[in-house]
Amino acid sequence: MHDSEKQILENLFDALDRLFDHKCQVVDVHDLLFASELALKEFNPSIDLSGYRTALSLILKKNSSYEEQRKSALNSTETLRSELNELLPFE
Repeated sequence: MHDSEKQILENLFDALDRLFDHKCQVVDVHDLLFASELALKEFNPSIDLSGYRTALSLILKKNSSYEEQRKSALNSTETLRSELNELLPFE
C-alpha cells in the first residue's frame, strides 16, 4: 500500500472516530469522503466510496437535527469502518 493511500484511509477512519465522539459533523465526513474518493482513484480505483458519500448526502438533505444526522451517518458508515479495518495495515 502506498503511503499516501494509507494516509487517506487513516484520515477517513479518524473522521469516523471524530463523528462518533461528537467532534465533527456529518458534512465534514461527507466532504472528506468526496476528496478521498477523488484522491484514491490515483492509487486504488477499486476502493469505492461513492455509496457512502451518497448516503451522507441524502442524510444531509433531510435537514434533521445534528444528533439524528450523526446517528444515521454512523449507521450508514458502519460497513466502511469494517472495510477500513481490513484495508489498513496493522501496526
